Amino acid sequence: MLARIPHRTAELRELVPRLEPVDLVSAAARHGVSAWVAEAFSAERLTFAAQAQLIADARATVASAHKIKRLTLAVIDALATTGVEPVALKGAVLAQRLYPHSPLCRPSTDVDVLVRPDELPRVATVLEAMSLARQVDQALGDVFEDHHHLSFAGPPGLVEVHFRLISTLGRGLFDDASVRARTSAFTFEGRRVLVLSPEDEFLYLATHAANHGFLRIGWLVDLQQFLRYHPALDFEAIAERARDAGFLQALSVTLGLLEGLLAVELPRAARIAVPPRRRRWVDAALFSGARVERASLSGHRLGGFALRLWLVDSPRRGFRHVLDGLRRYARRGAPS
Repeated sequence: MLARIPHRTAELRELVPRLEPVDLVSAAARHGVSAWVAEAFSAERLTFAAQAQLIADARATVASAHKIKRLTLAVIDALATTGVEPVALKGAVLAQRLYPHSPLCRPSTDVDVLVRPDELPRVATVLEAMSLARQVDQALGDVFEDHHHLSFAGPPGLVEVHFRLISTLGRGLFDDASVRARTSAFTFEGRRVLVLSPEDEFLYLATHAANHGFLRIGWLVDLQQFLRYHPALDFEAIAERARDAGFLQALSVTLGLLEGLLAVELPRAARIAVPPRRRRWVDAALFSGARVERASLSGHRLGGFALRLWLVDSPRRGFRHVLDGLRRYARRGAPS
């Protein structure tokens, strides 16, 4: 059902009368698509209670996105005073590019920026001056060894400062120097900010969604939109970079979900990343529409861990993934 957001709204309108209103509204909120669902069909198709909850959820989405947009602008302005030009990841900048007519409908909960490691001291000083304090994750031993970003939080919101693009799924890593060399400038509300190249950004967004077990269908919708605005992506380059970084399985599963759940017509070139048939059978079971919509595995700590283990590219990375997980488990304690 949620696969029809935000463009296949005619089909959604036909489906709504056959759906349980409470389930529809709950699923929309869980997957970050309440604002799109609220725009997709007339309110009289819902019960009064469901309509009221959907409107409240949609307003909360817009309010949160607006707050994060203000924080994004404040971070860009503050960093500019120190000569730091960040790469904007996800968030308000992505929303503006993918949903130019309704960017606040895309939920945002934090600001993500990528900076050079040697810029971190200046960035930390700037954020602390904005009443944002460093947040320490006790499950991490050495954050620079075990993770990819530092977190700063306070009354203005949450900012995640990436010193590498991402490190996950058995410590897969991008070639960050090459990634940065391929960035380009984008004007966001009159501010210059860097964005990833189309191929790097698509792969990053796919890897991020996979790393979270596709907890939000909204992340797949982003990729659907991305393909609308970038129909000529070089999938051969994407697959090569995914293979080099250790994220080929994550890319393969993501493409499969785009095709299977969102009915996205992938270009023939994307077939280069299609997994073998035996993996597709397991993927279909683990990431069925019902499982993804209910987040029955990804919403659970151990279930999410198992999904990520399935997405690693090799036994060696799988061993690394398990070892890292056991260490974090020991530091954090048993799951509730």
